[in-house]
This record gives sequence, C-alpha cells and structure tokens, in this order.
Amino acid sequence: MEYLNWELSVLGRAIAYVNLSGASANIGISQPQLSRIVARIESSLGVRLLDRTAKRKSVWTPAAYTLSGLYSDTFRRFSGEVAKLSTGSIISHVRVGTLEGHSALAMRMCNRFFKLPGISVVDLFVEDLDHLEERFFKREFDLILSLREPGRKRFFFSRLLGYQRLEKTGKPGGVQVMSSFEYASSMHAGKSRTHGQILVSNSLGVRREWLASLGGNGILPSPLGRARTGKPGEIPVLLVANDDLPRHVWDEASAVSKH
Repeated sequence: MEYLNWELSVLGRAIAYVNLSGASANIGISQPQLSRIVARIESSLGVRLLDRTAKRKSVWTPAAYTLSGLYSDTFRRFSGEVAKLSTGSIISHVRVGTLEGHSALAMRMCNRFFKLPGISVVDLFVEDLDHLEERFFKREFDLILSLREPGRKRFFFSRLLGYQRLEKTGKPGGVQVMSSFEYASSMHAGKSRTHGQILVSNSLGVRREWLASLGGNGILPSPLGRARTGKPGEIPVLLVANDDLPRHVWDEASAVSKH
C-alpha cells in the first residue's frame, strides 16, 4: 500500500462537494490534478471513489465517504497522541471566521484566546455563510461560528451553543431590507417582483441601522439563547473547528458558551 496521507487529506476536503468540478473550484486544486489524486487512491487501495456512470458529472460513491471518515478518525487519534508527547501543543496564531450575527460571541471567544500561553495573534473575519464555509474548507479558518456544520462530514470538534430567532422588524410596505442570502433565495424562488423596493446588504450592522433610522421592514436575528433544544422558527448557532486544532484551544473556545 502506498503512502497516501496527502491524497487522503485532499479527499477529505473534496467530498464536502458533490463532484470533482465543485470540489476543485473550492479547495484550490485543479480538476485534472484532483482526478489524478482520486485515481491514485483507487489504484492503490482497490476501492472505487467515483461513480463515473452518473449522468453529466461523476459523483462520490459511499466508499469515498467511508474511507474519508476512516482517515479522519485515524488522523485525529494520531494527532491526539502526538499532542500528548509535545510540550502542550502550543500555537501562536488562531484564525476565526464568523457570521456577523455572531460577532459579539466571536469577540468574547477571541479575547479568551489571548489568555492562553503562546497565542499572540488572533484573526477574526466576518463572512457570508457561503464564503465562511468555503474558507473553512480551504483551511483558512481554524474555527467558525455558523448556522450549520459545513458539508456532509461530522466534525469531532463541534458544539451547539444555542439558538436564535429570525424576527420580523418594521411595518409592511416601504423598502424591504434583505441580506445577500435572503435576496439570492428570493430570486431563485422567483419572488423578487413581489417585494417592491429592496435594499440588499451583506452587513447586518447596515441592515439594522437602516431599519432603525430609515424605516422599512426586514428580518433580524435575535440575541443568542442558551437553550439546548430549539423551538419552531429558531436556528442553531454552532461552533466548529478543524480536527487538528489543539485540544486546549478548543476547550477555551467552547467555554465561551458557558459565560
């Protein structure tokens, strides 16, 4: 059996997307190169990772998801054992991504990181949901605050922090204030003409200020509730981290939900 650590790590990122073209567009590897990586794994291990009989584009087989899970679990256990041998798994730089509605929680979490030995730089980026997940899969973020776990993979470091409600604000009529995600969804559903005048902004702060100062109507997230079970209409707030994040950093990050 060949040494396939890098190839299997690529597979673990690629299967978060439906097919090769979707994966290559998001993980920074060209489709021909990704195709060669998949073929090498298939040849070495004797497993079929792509269903090439599918119409239009090849899709991942169940074996691909199983193999990726086995590799991820093995790598996580190995990393944990190495961490025990190291001097505390000290890192100096942590990269965090968040949706704007969770930015206050993210700031409290980042402030906790500075209390850990060795950490001198913390990056905190506010992104739309699609960009947040894309950058996480590219491993540009160590942790993210999001509404869902990215892709189909179950992450070892994942915690439900609570729930938020999406609350209608303002009065009917006037300017409809939407996020970029809301607007794209309405366009996809063919409902854009029913809204009249629309302000679209990817900034929650801009949308909140517009509704407070200039009127109109829109939907804003409520403060985070700490309940462990959501009610109808509520959405989860999740903290998710890469599997190779040092455990002590994850413990500090997830402790923010207790304060």
